[in-house]
Amino acid sequence: MKKIIGLLMLVGILLSGCADKDAPNWEVSPVFTDDNNKTFHGVEGKFGLFKANGEPDEPEFSAGQGRLYDVYFLESAADFVGERYKMTATHKESGKTVELYEWDISNAQSGAKFGFDESGVWKIDVAVDDKPYTSFVIEVK
Repeated sequence: MKKIIGLLMLVGILLSGCADKDAPNWEVSPVFTDDNNKTFHGVEGKFGLFKANGEPDEPEFSAGQGRLYDVYFLESAADFVGERYKMTATHKESGKTVELYEWDISNAQSGAKFGFDESGVWKIDVAVDDKPYTSFVIEVK
């Protein structure tokens, strides 16, 4: 009997581990800075967004207001010139997914103008030539 209970517990643990792996992590991603003290949102060493306009004391991401962002592909070993990227975002509470921006990559960077229609936690997914590249979570105020 103890073996059966132990086996059932093991199966339960394995199944719960698989379910958690597929669930999105909604913890807001940490920001990082470059050598010029620019603050980036994204994944350090891979992808970064920098707010290019607006007032310094305003939130990086404001509901109901569009912003211009500088977009950087930071992986030094990757060659993105001529490829196309697309950013989509999913709202944690509503589950709504929106396309933020799509454009060509030039010199491992681009500009992007987009906004969010509601505040809350959003997961941004970045794809390069329609292949998933990276994702990170932000808070829109």
